[in-house]
Amino acid sequence: MPRVLSTRILSDAHRQLFHTSNVQWVEKDFIAIEPQAFTVEAVRDLVVFTSQNAVKSVLNNPHAQLLKTKPAICVGVKTKALLEQEGWEVKAWTHYAKELTAVIERDFFSCSFSFCCGNIRRETLPTFFKQHNLIFDEYEAYQTVKQPHTLQNKVEGICFYSPSAIESFLQNNQVTTEVCFCIGDTTADALKGITTQIVVASQPTIEATLSACLAYYK
Repeated sequence: MPRVLSTRILSDAHRQLFHTSNVQWVEKDFIAIEPQAFTVEAVRDLVVFTSQNAVKSVLNNPHAQLLKTKPAICVGVKTKALLEQEGWEVKAWTHYAKELTAVIERDFFSCSFSFCCGNIRRETLPTFFKQHNLIFDEYEAYQTVKQPHTLQNKVEGICFYSPSAIESFLQNNQVTTEVCFCIGDTTADALKGITTQIVVASQPTIEATLSACLAYYK
């Protein structure tokens, strides 16, 4: 029976996906999310989110409630679902930030933006805003903190859900023969030069990552 590491603790709903599988799972949180306090003085035309973590951090920040008065655009179907669950109007969403820049250029080029992100974020959106002289404010809503663990037993597969989790894993461990199941292209890119044993999920969701793993070992 193959042993697979999930680099985050899974929910009961996620575990339902593999309760009848022939895979032995090990779960450890390799990163932690810590909400950060910030103050909003003026809210722009659209609020931009690239993760559920940013949404959760904003919703828990009383100083950020002003942002909820304006519609959102976001990266990730789960981010969209969380926003709508909280009563937020979502004007547009895409799977990746690069795709969102194309949507902004097509549909929202005359808008200004309040961008909520973490301390470790890619330059895709800020670079796009600056290149096109678009007005935007950036709010660091949370910090991603690495939590390295040392694996005591060999695993055949590893599920990675972010580049930060890969960095955290590699602090105390090596990727050698393991098959790495990645939530998306950005995460897979973090393994370039380290391994070619990479399977990218069909959609950038935890469920799709787990499903890709289960299909591989079926």
